[in-house]
Amino acid sequence: MSVRFRCPVSSYHQFDGPHDSAWHRPTLEFSAAHTAVVVMHAWTPPAPGTLPGWVHAVPYLTTTRHILRDVFPPLLTTVRAAGLAVYHVSGCTPPPAKEPAVPDETWNALTAYRAREVFPGAANQADVAIGLANRSLAPEAAPREGEPVVEDADALHAACRERGINHLIYIGFAINWCLLMSPAGMVDMRRRGYLCSTIAEATTAVESRESAAHNDEYRQALWRVAVEFGFVFKLKNFTAALTSLSSSPTLTPPSS
Repeated sequence: MSVRFRCPVSSYHQFDGPHDSAWHRPTLEFSAAHTAVVVMHAWTPPAPGTLPGWVHAVPYLTTTRHILRDVFPPLLTTVRAAGLAVYHVSGCTPPPAKEPAVPDETWNALTAYRAREVFPGAANQADVAIGLANRSLAPEAAPREGEPVVEDADALHAACRERGINHLIYIGFAINWCLLMSPAGMVDMRRRGYLCSTIAEATTAVESRESAAHNDEYRQALWRVAVEFGFVFKLKNFTAALTSLSSSPTLTPPSS
């Protein structure tokens, strides 16, 4: 019989009309043997004062520093002590389409405009290219021996099937972008039948000028997770629930 733990979560009642929809905070039961933490795109941020163009294009890089320093080490220590599976997603670029759209002169011009005027911006392109070419997983998020590092949804699905995982709890950057849409992100894995949750303090979001003051995109992304994909955990509740498992025998994958 699998070891189970109970934990308060945030869920959202998305029914009965906009005036009656609301956040709820039930305490639910989870199977430790079937739950994994997915560390996704937890890159080492550029050192302060370096690659300013990358930071201008991706401002949340400054936020990731404190999350990696203050949240990841105790969280991953607790997760590993409790015996939960930990997977790491390092891939960013979707695999080439079998039959991609055929570009023409207009497509090329519009794509060039977007790179110049939408993202990352003409002045930032050089620094962004350098940053992306030299990415490395942050030391605080480095895989331990035996923890799979995968590139895409097929590889993550295979790793999960091997251990019987059906619930993925995503941490990393960013909740409304890569964790959602990149290969092996929530969209990919929900289509394969997985519950996909997150830990609120272990991620951040891409914000616009209009949303940044109140972290509106971050809040909306947590709502989206709660409605479409899984549950939102609070860090203190999740670690407290797992601490109770630390004295239990280590959970190991079934023999092949």
